[in-house]
Amino acid sequence: MIKIVSAHIEEFRGIRKLDINLAEKTFAISGPNGSGKSGVIDAIEFALTGQIGRLTGTGTKGLSLADHGPHVDHIKFPDAAFVELEVSFPTLGKKAKLTRKVSAPKKPSIEPNDPDIVEILDEVSQHPEITLARREILKFILVEPTKRSAQIQEILKIDELGQTRSALNTAYGKLNRAAIAAEKDTQDKRDTLLQHLGITSLSAAEMLEAVNAKRKLLGLEIHDAMTADTIIDQGLAEPTGEQSLNKSAALIELDKLNKKIVELGQSPSPDAEALIDQIEQLEKDARLLVSLQQRELVESGLKLVDGPSCPMCDHEWPDEAHLLSHLHAKQQKSQAAGELKQKLIEHASSLSTEVGNLKALLLETHRIAKIESAVEMLSSVVTWGKDLAFFQEQLKSFATILELKDRLASGWPAIPEGFGAKLADFMSAIRAKPDQSASLAAQSFLINAEQRFKDYKAARLTETASKKARDASEVAYDAWCAAMESELDELYEAVEDDFSKFYRLLNDGDEQKFVARFKATEGRLDFDVNFYERGLFPPGAFHSEGHQDGMGVCLYLALMKRLLGDRFTVALLDDVVMSVDADHRYQFCKLLMAEFPNTQFVIATHDKVWAEQMRSAKLVTRKTSMAFDSWSVDTGPLVESNPEIWAEIDSALAKGKVEVAAPILRRHMEFVARLLADQLGAQTVFRADNSYDLGGLLPSAFSRLSDLLGKAVDSAQSWGNEDQKSKAQARKQRLKAANTHKGEEDWTVNKAVHFNEWANFSPNDFMPIVKAFKDLLACAQCDDCGSWLYISPKGTAPEGLRCSCNSVNLNLKKKPKMPL
Repeated sequence: MIKIVSAHIEEFRGIRKLDINLAEKTFAISGPNGSGKSGVIDAIEFALTGQIGRLTGTGTKGLSLADHGPHVDHIKFPDAAFVELEVSFPTLGKKAKLTRKVSAPKKPSIEPNDPDIVEILDEVSQHPEITLARREILKFILVEPTKRSAQIQEILKIDELGQTRSALNTAYGKLNRAAIAAEKDTQDKRDTLLQHLGITSLSAAEMLEAVNAKRKLLGLEIHDAMTADTIIDQGLAEPTGEQSLNKSAALIELDKLNKKIVELGQSPSPDAEALIDQIEQLEKDARLLVSLQQRELVESGLKLVDGPSCPMCDHEWPDEAHLLSHLHAKQQKSQAAGELKQKLIEHASSLSTEVGNLKALLLETHRIAKIESAVEMLSSVVTWGKDLAFFQEQLKSFATILELKDRLASGWPAIPEGFGAKLADFMSAIRAKPDQSASLAAQSFLINAEQRFKDYKAARLTETASKKARDASEVAYDAWCAAMESELDELYEAVEDDFSKFYRLLNDGDEQKFVARFKATEGRLDFDVNFYERGLFPPGAFHSEGHQDGMGVCLYLALMKRLLGDRFTVALLDDVVMSVDADHRYQFCKLLMAEFPNTQFVIATHDKVWAEQMRSAKLVTRKTSMAFDSWSVDTGPLVESNPEIWAEIDSALAKGKVEVAAPILRRHMEFVARLLADQLGAQTVFRADNSYDLGGLLPSAFSRLSDLLGKAVDSAQSWGNEDQKSKAQARKQRLKAANTHKGEEDWTVNKAVHFNEWANFSPNDFMPIVKAFKDLLACAQCDDCGSWLYISPKGTAPEGLRCSCNSVNLNLKKKPKMPL
């Protein structure tokens, strides 16, 4: 797709102003933690995608691009924060300038506005996964199978597959519950109809016999057959006047309630007993209850984990793996509590059904008592009914269920005192009433039979439709899962092969028979790896943190290869090999060069050894690498010396801007002073906080250089090497003259650079200061390659003073004296 030629960053994150020439090649940025490396990664990511990964996702609540993208001094001026990239398009043979401001992240400026260029840059912006940070590696490795599946599918741009599967599964669940409820409703309606007709089955013959007996009594036409279209009370005139009591039907209904009361008193409800046991479990295990109450908190916390600091209490753990292990243990505990809660709710739901059945009997009794104007019976039924309704409402909430232990233990029906006696008296009063005429009973029978037959037929239709929808949903879900798993198995097999190959390359000579296995099943992605041919295990089972890091990077590369193929031309890696062993890091360089020769990697690292290994492995060169020395909020990153530093200062002075030139000079001097103090072995007063300043380091470094040059002269003298002696003396004289010149300007240097009293200086006043420092620093550089001089070997007894190209190679060892 693209390669990055150069980057210009202004007032973005911790960077004030920075230019980087990436030259379309892999580029390394090194420096200690907090020196601004990640700011460069953020800037390039922002320019390409319009977002900053570290400001999004879990653990970033309260962070935003608008508020936290600009430098802290320019939060209110987001227009000042921008990144400008020059990019090339290998397939088009073109270049373009891409500029994106924090104030308008969705509206980049592209010059030229070529449709082909715009199309490619738009595609790049859809791939934030080109950035891989250390905190994202383990999300591939130490994560639940369901989350791993979702995260990897998101990277591969196939997350819609999982979302569709989830939607189909949810739909099936809802339709299945509806079908079960419809089936139960049909059974209830069937039982009601059977009971009313007084038959044992709904065969046409039995129904016809029961219905025709009543129709014959009323002189109505006999039905020849019983079908779904038969109207049971056909030809019967609608009853008029006030509602009258069907004595026999009323006694049947009242007897049902009476038997139910007796049954409740003799047989305790299994659901009620189960609820009591489960409530007692929670009461006895306070930790279980607390775990249950914290379940949602733990689940939320897992999503927010971002490093070894707990997102809920800020407790610092040894590392992220320990924290995840702790939270997973709590989640396991809460999972057991969650299962107990689910069982408790299920038993409460079943008991609620029992309560509903009892309320239905009371409702029928209420109707009969109302017809008979039995005030006392009516009052008792209303009182008990309200109590049961309140109890049923309590069964709907987990919190209120826990408060029902006493009622459940003493008898959940809570039958009002004397209710049984009142019911018996009421039934006796009904029995004492004169018998109704057979015709009235028959009328009532046929009317109720027709209504209940209609209810049953409607329930059957609903049940049939619900089951049909449920079955169709199940077929769709199974078909989707089968097709999805087949496609994913093929996809993951390709990823699996690349991942295993990359990991073997990374661990060359160690795990040469390493294999991995991915298995996709219904929204899960199980991931197991070989451990020294002892079997396949989860990555976190036996492999070290360094190996897990290596797996994370290899899996990322395998996924990107699968996703983009030849279009994988740019990747931003932010401290991703922090825990990988030093020996394996060299192999990582070989892996990148061998498997991704056309990919431009921009790699940030805090490890100097790793930075040097990248150069020695030829992954990067001195020209395609940059070192940050330190960082401050006012200056941004202090960058390693570059040839343009003096041109940059001269340019500022030419514009009359001493206030711009002075801090540039100071930052450069601070960097070089630290570098030379290290490379020359200068003696400095130790500071535990590592806060060495220019005033302490610079004199020490150049005093050390003067001593080394003196030793080089003495050594050359002892060996009779006039050429070496001449070179050492010339450089020593040059250093002395430069030091003298600088000394003459010292009264202005501190004011101009340290105290920033720019108002009193003109460019002409400041130019001598620049020349003094430039001449001084040149004494510590090779005239041919421009590299800084260094002693070899490092330590208290160096044997040579050298440069990178070996043009400067001064011997420091004197010729040993011959014994007399």
